Amino acid sequence: MATATSTAATLLLVSLLLARARGDDDYSGFVYAGCSQGRYESGSWYASDVESVLTSVANSAPYAPYANFTSTSASSSSVVGLYQCRSDLPAAVCSGCVRSAISRLSSHCTWAAGGAVQLRACFVRYSNDTFLGKQDTTVLFKKCGGSPGDAGGAAMRDSALGALVAAAAPAGEGYRAGGSGGVQAMSQCVGDLGAKDCSDCVLAAAGQLKAGCGYATAGEVYLGKCYARFWANGGAGGFSSGAAGNNGYKFGPPVYGEHGERLVLAAGGLFTFLAYFTLVLM
Repeated sequence: MATATSTAATLLLVSLLLARARGDDDYSGFVYAGCSQGRYESGSWYASDVESVLTSVANSAPYAPYANFTSTSASSSSVVGLYQCRSDLPAAVCSGCVRSAISRLSSHCTWAAGGAVQLRACFVRYSNDTFLGKQDTTVLFKKCGGSPGDAGGAAMRDSALGALVAAAAPAGEGYRAGGSGGVQAMSQCVGDLGAKDCSDCVLAAAGQLKAGCGYATAGEVYLGKCYARFWANGGAGGFSSGAAGNNGYKFGPPVYGEHGERLVLAAGGLFTFLAYFTLVLM
């Protein structure tokens, strides 16, 4: 009986991990995408380089939460690609998220010389510019929501976000977590940043959430090289239990243009080569 119970528990765990890898709990939920104005032609050296780099990204994701690759063909303009998963999640989730992001790139950025996709649990980017190792705290996407809170809850949020800034991320992972009272927070840096640049990026992200989210009980902000989130877990201070957990946001509906199209906004900063970002709110 004990063996049967153990086997059932193992199968349940595997099923849960596979469900997460499929994005059933929103790990592969879409946040934003951006594509360059520059284009390349099918069958070109550049096309081969993009395919090679993104294949390397997909093949690496089951084994590490971060990696970067540079094309080695005879093309005069090398393609650089990277991915970053949330470092606290299982490898199966990372792999599934990265493959979903690459699929999004194929549909959103067809033949674009550079592109980037941020999903809930991973980020994928490729380009022919030199972005590796460069700090960028440009705000690309920010959203606040949840049930209305109060000053006490906002104070706990600020304390939780402050814990992120003070935390020391595990070497090479860039993931931080913190909490205060009824509020939890997390952040993730892209793996090409050094420790100081990661801390500076998290500090900037925390500042954006503190200044821009008022008494909201959940929020997230994505900067060029990091992102941060906070949410209530049902504690005191006016925070609603309905906003609990990473996937408990009560955000408003997606933003659309006046003719019903998804909102397309001009953007600069991190992706100076990008012509636009398509932003979708959770």
